[in-house]
This record gives sequence, C-alpha cells and structure tokens, in this order.
Amino acid sequence: MAKTSRPAVVSRKQQSRVEKERQQRRIVLIVSITIAVAVILILGYGLLDTFYLQNMRPVATVDGEKITLEQFQARARFDRFQLIQNTIQLAQYQQLFQADPNSANYFTSQIQLNVSKLNDPNQLGNQVIDELINEAIIRREAQKLGISVTDEEVEKAFQEAFGFFPAGTPTLAPTATPFSTATYSAQQLTLAPYTATPTEAPTPEQIETTETPSDTPLPTATIGPTSTPFPTPTAMTEEGFKTGLENYLTTLKTEAQIDEKTFREIVRSSLLYEKVFEAITKDVPAEDDWVWARHILVATPEEAAVVVEALKNGGDFAQLAAQFSTDTSNKDRGGDLGWFERGQMVSEFENVVFDMTEIGQISEPVQTQFGYHIIQLLGKERRPVSESRLSTLKQQKFESWLNETKASLKIERDTNWVNKVPTVPTLPPGLGF
Repeated sequence: MAKTSRPAVVSRKQQSRVEKERQQRRIVLIVSITIAVAVILILGYGLLDTFYLQNMRPVATVDGEKITLEQFQARARFDRFQLIQNTIQLAQYQQLFQADPNSANYFTSQIQLNVSKLNDPNQLGNQVIDELINEAIIRREAQKLGISVTDEEVEKAFQEAFGFFPAGTPTLAPTATPFSTATYSAQQLTLAPYTATPTEAPTPEQIETTETPSDTPLPTATIGPTSTPFPTPTAMTEEGFKTGLENYLTTLKTEAQIDEKTFREIVRSSLLYEKVFEAITKDVPAEDDWVWARHILVATPEEAAVVVEALKNGGDFAQLAAQFSTDTSNKDRGGDLGWFERGQMVSEFENVVFDMTEIGQISEPVQTQFGYHIIQLLGKERRPVSESRLSTLKQQKFESWLNETKASLKIERDTNWVNKVPTVPTLPPGLGF
C-alpha cells in the first residue's frame, strides 16, 4: 500500500511573508500606474495647453468679450500677408516709374515703411490688438443699431473685388450738381477789380496744409490678387471669378494659414465697420462756410505795421500786395487767394479769416510759420464741402465717437502675445532691402 503524501504545512511566519510580498507588489503596481497616469496627464495637458488652452487665452477683453490669442495670431498673419502683397505691388510701380526719380523714391520709401512694420513684431502686434478691440466695439454698436452683414453681402464683396458683376457693371455715380454762387456785389467788384471771377480755391504753397492722417487703425480687408498693377479690361465671367477666388484662397491658406471661414469673417468685419461708420457719421453737415480772401505776406512785424498804416491811410490793397508781399504765387494778382474751405490753410490763418464777417474787413497782422499776414475778406457763403473735406469731417466724427466709447468701456490688454507674434508669411527674396 502506497504512502499518502501529506500536504506541506505553511507556518504562520511564512504566510505573513507571502502576504507582505503580495502587498508590496500591489503597492509597486499602484505607484507605477499612478506615475504612468500622471505622466500621461502632464503630457496631455502640455499638448492641450500648447495647441488649445494657450490659443484660447485672451490677449484683450472689451467689456467682458474676449479676444483670444488664436484670433490675434490669425489676424497678424493676415495683416502680414496684406503688407507683403502691397509691397510687391509697390515694387512693380517702382520698376514702372524708375525713370522718374521722385516717383521711384516715393515708392522706395513706402516699401521701406512696409518692411519696417514686418520686421517689428511689437509694432505689428499692437496694431493688430487695436484693430481687434475696435472691431469688438463696432460689433457692440452694430447690435445696438440693428446692423448686420449677411453672407450674401460678403459674397458680393468678393465678386466686386474681382470685377465680377452678375447683374451687369454698375453705372458710375453722377457727378455733384454744381452749386449756385452769389452774384458779386458792387463792393466786391470794387475791392477786387483785377479779376472778374475769383479763382476757385487756389491754395498758395506758402500756407498750404494737409490733413493729418489718422492714427486709428481701420479694419480693412483687401480681396484679390493685389500685386497685379493694372486690372484687365476684359469683363470677368463667373467661371473666371470662381477660379480667381479659389486661387486667392489657396494662396492665403498656403502662405498665411488663413482658411476661407476665417477670411470671410475678416471681410464681414470690414463691411460691418463701413455700415457702422456711415450710421455714426450720417449727420455730418455736407455744407460749410467758404471764404474768398486776399492777403499780404511780410517777414517781420515792423513791415506788417507799415502795410497796416498804409491801408488805414487809403492805400490800395492790390498795389501794396505787389509792393510788399513775399507770396510770389499771388502778389501780382492783388494777393488773391480765391475761394477756400476749412482745412486748406494753416490754423492761425484760418481761425482769423473764418471769424471775419464783414466784406472788405481787414485783419490785424496774423503770425504764422510763414510770416505776418494782413488779410482782407472779399466774400463768405455756405457751399457744399469738397469730397476730401467731407471725408475728413466724417473720420473726425467717427474717431471722436470711438474714443468716447472706449473711455466708457472696461478694456483690458494683456502682454501674453508679445513673444507670439507670427513671423510668417515672409517677403520674397530681394524685397527686404
């Protein structure tokens, strides 16, 4: 009869050691899993932060509305793209007008200005922040006014940019109706017998001034192949429009990483700006005072005093202008400046002449950067302002509204964008100067 094997007897000490080893293995496993999960979470968060959370962080807020880093970078790439397209176009014009040194130098200076902007991330970044803040304010105002831009209007803007007009080429707007002018009185004809009809607004070089350009960035979007210097005279077909738009969008995507949806929203913002601009500036008067004046310009207060004394003693203004005036553009025409509106003369001169009310009135000497002026008012009446003046008045009204609105809102700007300004797209070789 075979012996039966007896089961091994595990002592309490051995059981304790086995259990302890089991617990240690469990702890090692748990710790390993925890470390692995932590590493995965850290890596995941890093990827999430890099590719999403950072992009969603605000670079600015406008009364609670966030402007994200993603929006900022997309607009910066688009602005760079436009600057580059404009630079290419300027280079083409430079080549076209290279025989004219003045024109060539002008285009060179504009190219250098664009290159400077492209090479200065802080300048470009601040400009983009300003654009996006202004657009946020305009969206708020558009909502208040019930103004919107439809998809159809965006599509129409695309079509017009490529010269495609499905309903036919639009008729040019009629020119302005000539305004009626006052019949010149006997007094005016006596004061200025040297000219039967005063010249319309010939601004003398000595006191000519230009409008100061606005510093407020405006949200504009140029659509289409802007580097082409001259448009083709051939009417654009629908097929040509679609091909041109597709090519442009492909270029925009390739060079600036801007997709069609983003670009359409940029154009929508531009159209919304135009509508709000017109709503804000619709009450700007289209008429203003015009004056007809003549002057005698001298270099010193002593010479001015001599001229004033001569006029008080009955001296002839035209003869004194021919004798004393240093303004060679009109001294031999009696100092006649013709009709002009506000914004054409330096402010010191303009403030005095537009405050004059009596025909024939002569001012005290007026000092400007050019010397001392003795001014005589020959005529004053209400007339339509010029297109350039009306544009300036509207821009001033809009900027005033924009600045007041900014002051009333809580606007915060962050600096987290400073090292994240895109540097693409880049200029083609040879345009970097």
